[in-house]
Order: sequence, then structure tokens, then C-alpha cells
Amino acid sequence: MESVKTTQMDKAATPNGKVGAVVVVGGGIAGMQAALDVANSGFRVYLVEKNPSIGGNMAQLDKTFPTNDCSTCMISPKLIEVAKHPNIKILSYSEIEEITGTPGNFKVKIKRKARYVDETICTGCGTCVDNCPVQYRPHFEQSAQMRVDAQGKEESKSTHGTGE
Repeated sequence: MESVKTTQMDKAATPNGKVGAVVVVGGGIAGMQAALDVANSGFRVYLVEKNPSIGGNMAQLDKTFPTNDCSTCMISPKLIEVAKHPNIKILSYSEIEEITGTPGNFKVKIKRKARYVDETICTGCGTCVDNCPVQYRPHFEQSAQMRVDAQGKEESKSTHGTGE
């Protein structure tokens, strides 16, 4: 696991010359909007998300209430804007380990979990997924039930579409 350290007084000056950095915890729709607002005002933003990708629960929805708008249509432009913004560094599959200091002068220790994929050369083609020997139930699969096997280990049993 890789550890990343950042600080409010990070001297990596932004394009407009402002000094300082902001940590936004959570890469859902609210976290992405907060990161964009702060980054557009000229500060460096570290967007920390515990899951392997940003988007949060909204990325899993079909429609939103009360307007019944397509959630993908609403979130996709933000995903692209966040990913391409020069002042935003996305730290997905990461967790905050420690925050020290005072408001306005702090340090954050972030633990980045191993991905087993080189992010700098990944094109998102899915070849690694097709060849991966490990299978698991996605954490958002609501229709799956957990059960315990004979050795006492938990395993999932999906009843979705089986008529059970």
C-alpha cells in the first residue's frame, strides 16, 4: 500500500499562483461538485474516495427524484470535468489515515490501496477483468444474500432472477 502525504501549505502552485491545497473526502456527486468549486477558485484539490472509482451512489441510479432525470446524463459531464481539471488530483481507492495540525495549517496522511493495475497505462479496455482469476460480488449488488459455507466462511448467493 502506498502512502501519500499532502499539506494545506503545499507549495505546488496552481496555474493562477495561489498557494495551498484542499482535501475533499468522498467522490460522490457532492464531493465532485465541491472539488470543482474549490479547484475553479484556484486551489489544488485532493479528492479522496474509498472506492475504486468516483461517482458514488448516483452512478448506480437510473433516474433521480423528483424530476425523473437520467442520473447518468447528469453525472457524466461532472466525471469528465473532474478527471480533466488541472487542479484536481483524484485519489480513488484511498482512505485517510491521519489528520494533524490546525485549521488552515494541516497535514493529511492518505493510504492508497493496491490496485494491481498500472493506472498510468490503463486504457479501460477490460482485458484484465476478463483474465482475472478472482471473482467477487460487487458491494452494490443489493439482490445478493450472504451465507456461510461449511468451513465458516461467508459466501454470496444471488437469488436475482432465479425464482427463489
